[in-house]
Amino acid sequence: MAILTAPAGTLTDGVVELRLPSPDAGDIATVDRYVEDGQLDGGWLPDVPLVTGERLVTDWLACWHGHPSRTGGTFTFVVTMPGEPRFIGVVGVAEHDDGAFELSYGTAPAWRGRGLASRAARLAAQWVASQPAVRTVEVLLDQDQGAGERVAVKAGFVLAETVPRSGPGAGQAVQLRYIMDRPAAARSS
Repeated sequence: MAILTAPAGTLTDGVVELRLPSPDAGDIATVDRYVEDGQLDGGWLPDVPLVTGERLVTDWLACWHGHPSRTGGTFTFVVTMPGEPRFIGVVGVAEHDDGAFELSYGTAPAWRGRGLASRAARLAAQWVASQPAVRTVEVLLDQDQGAGERVAVKAGFVLAETVPRSGPGAGQAVQLRYIMDRPAAARSS
């Protein structure tokens, strides 16, 4: 398994920014505030409110530093916007086998419907695709996640196939697998 190396600075497309989580940037307080404000619709913050903001941010950072965490191998970026004091979303990156990396994303309810999740997903996917040993970046979505599908397509992913959903209680359910291949020029490096 490859370990991603954190980017040297903030990733930006001029509208959204992706950075590593940081207690110093107020990310713990931001998670706690989203809980207090009831801004958890859609499960966009993984494991919240089952864990505290401090635990979540600590786990996010542990993964970037190569340490075991409750998030497993999910590398998490927080999504910010210039002038906005709190992060507005998250993008997770998890390695599967053979150079495939799965992207997950979520935006706080007050920030949805503005194209920000698509921008953040595209920015993260392009960064991941440029890393050594990455073959493809993928998004797996349940069939009933219409908003998630629109984000994936707008971010540049294409529907590749349907795959059986795994895990307890999956039954006959399938997921949609969207992919963004690594550019050919990057594959040869």
